[in-house]
Amino acid sequence: MAVMTSVAVFLANTTNDGPSLNSNGVVEWGVKNIIPLVLLVIGIGIIASARKGRISDNANTLTNVMLGMGVIAGAAVLYGFAGQLTNLVFGDG
Repeated sequence: MAVMTSVAVFLANTTNDGPSLNSNGVVEWGVKNIIPLVLLVIGIGIIASARKGRISDNANTLTNVMLGMGVIAGAAVLYGFAGQLTNLVFGDG
């Protein structure tokens, strides 16, 4: 009986904040390694198709890449400043 009481007291005193995952290292590694490689592949593809004389296709591809990078940058800004934007719009609660 004493064991059950001590377990119940222990469980009542613990907080369950859930698991936490520190993903800072993964994000930094992706920014340093993956994104430059993707941009390198895109650049090589544009240069290779420019060599074949398809300038209009290159302009279209380059425009799509720039729009995609803008969307990704916007998402990163919203991710980084979501708390501050929420406080700005709805006020401090």
